[in-house]
Amino acid sequence: MKKYKFVWIDDKTEKVEAFRRSIEAGPKQSNLSATVKALQVTRDVLQDLETWSADWQTSVPDLFIIDHVFNLSLPLALQGSSVAHLLRGKFPSTPMVCVTAKIDSPNTVDQEDLAEYTALFPYTKLEDYIDDLYAIARDFRKLSASGAKVREHLADFLKPPPRDRSDLLRILPEEFQNQLHGTTPHHMARWIYNVLLQRPGFLYDQLNAATLLGLTTEGFAKIERLFTKARYRGVFEMAPKPRWWVSELRRLLFKTVSETAPNEPQLAGRTLPGVKKDYYSRCYISKVTDPPPDTVVYVDATPNAGRRVVRQEFATAHPKDLGLMTGFEAPLVLKKRSK
Repeated sequence: MKKYKFVWIDDKTEKVEAFRRSIEAGPKQSNLSATVKALQVTRDVLQDLETWSADWQTSVPDLFIIDHVFNLSLPLALQGSSVAHLLRGKFPSTPMVCVTAKIDSPNTVDQEDLAEYTALFPYTKLEDYIDDLYAIARDFRKLSASGAKVREHLADFLKPPPRDRSDLLRILPEEFQNQLHGTTPHHMARWIYNVLLQRPGFLYDQLNAATLLGLTTEGFAKIERLFTKARYRGVFEMAPKPRWWVSELRRLLFKTVSETAPNEPQLAGRTLPGVKKDYYSRCYISKVTDPPPDTVVYVDATPNAGRRVVRQEFATAHPKDLGLMTGFEAPLVLKKRSK
């Protein structure tokens, strides 16, 4: 059994204790576990960091979990992002993640501060992200490239289908070219976790994959075995939160169905062996299965909005979208309907 060492830095250790048992137990149905060391921030935080760092020289942590807002008057107004930045200088191969109650109010947090972390997790729902903590701890060190070809190194660990590899290399952020930059693995990890795995484009989650095939998620689960080769097996892969390469979903779909199957993937998916009408996806607005919904939308623009499947005509641009990202789909919300 693999046992990780997690260090949680906070000004209130009781927050750590509330989740210690869940984190240390590890992901369900895995052979992973961890020890969680709680370190309490004081007004002598700079000296604390110096002392702690000396202790970690012989046993480097696998993951730093850091609270973003310390309810103390600290020198230089230090907060979690400051601690993450200082620690990265000494432990560049250890990922830093943030656990905060502020995630539901993103406008109250400086986005540059958030860039110091690989990922942000809501404190109140941390048990939903145990798999994420372990995936980041497991794979972060893989991103430390040796040699000058950082992009090729990264593509190797993403394990894309051959048809996607050149496109991925083309759209990767320019900063990944600079192997001499000490924070390149951190930026890689942040981009993979927050962009590649979260934003539909190269990869689809279960709801998007099912919708592409014209099915409900329950229906997709029935025929998922047909698309095993499309499963994402790269950095930060998580069994309970699978992703599929979109290009491979399409390739395997049309390889499996008959030559007379419709060209529209939503209709072709419904001709797959074993698919029943009960598995057909239904448009959230029109309430019909035919024509099939072809778009996944957020029900509104709030941070924790749910998602639904609809026909394209019921969707509109997300008002908080930062703009088109090459290779990725723009997020959409339900179009407001006139009364």
